[in-house]
Amino acid sequence: MSRARTTSTGHEASDASWLDLHYRSSRAEYEHALSSVGIKTGWSVLDAGCGGGDFLPLLAEFVGTEGAITALDLAPENIARVETLAREGRLPSGIVTKVGSLLDLPFPDAAFDCVWIANVAQYLTPAEFETAVAEARRVLKPGGLLAIKEFDSHILQVLPMDSGAFSRFMNIRLATFATKGVLGTGSGTGIASRLRATGLTDITARGFLVERWADCGADTKAYVRNLLSYFATVAPQYPLPSEDFATWQGVAANPERLLDDPGFCYREFFVLTLATMPG
Repeated sequence: MSRARTTSTGHEASDASWLDLHYRSSRAEYEHALSSVGIKTGWSVLDAGCGGGDFLPLLAEFVGTEGAITALDLAPENIARVETLAREGRLPSGIVTKVGSLLDLPFPDAAFDCVWIANVAQYLTPAEFETAVAEARRVLKPGGLLAIKEFDSHILQVLPMDSGAFSRFMNIRLATFATKGVLGTGSGTGIASRLRATGLTDITARGFLVERWADCGADTKAYVRNLLSYFATVAPQYPLPSEDFATWQGVAANPERLLDDPGFCYREFFVLTLATMPG
């Protein structure tokens, strides 16, 4: 059974439980990336595509009591979860929540100092990405920051799984995003050039490697276990050699053989791209 849980929007790997586990596994690097954006006390920040709200506590810490945080997501159940966490005191009070789309942001012009978009561009077509950037520019103040965090899963690795079987799977999987017409999880490195194509010029990009070796902890093991289970489920849909199917069946039947191996290593890579709005 696939474990890349979808939301009511139909987007894979976008429900709160999947996102929470992934965030906990990669917390140090994700928080380092957000810390490097340069969000300041008193700012108004939009988390556009907030998912389960994992980045909201740190965003609130950066802006302080004088700032303001707005959480937007296309999936009503994700926004409901953020609201529940806020009521329970697990998120800072005062966070404004909204169900809505990056393609038609329900906010006035020049409302925010920063728009933070994490792991959302992968679901957009190139045309939709341009629309989302135009909307972000509209709601940002002059001199405001657009911060986009996105994967480049060309560098995704799970060792000591057979590298040939894994790379053949990933190459075909990344090609399927182009077939679907969306940017996909391999798009992180190209975000800067896409932003330049929209007319933005003050742009910087930085890559972050997440690497977890053996004895990596329960969260990483649980996340990679789910990831491997999902990949093993979709592998039969791809034109792979028959021996690769057998490899994935073995992984699905006994993921602990990989997770408990002393040579285990999980690697992912993502890129943080910053664009400063014209003054």
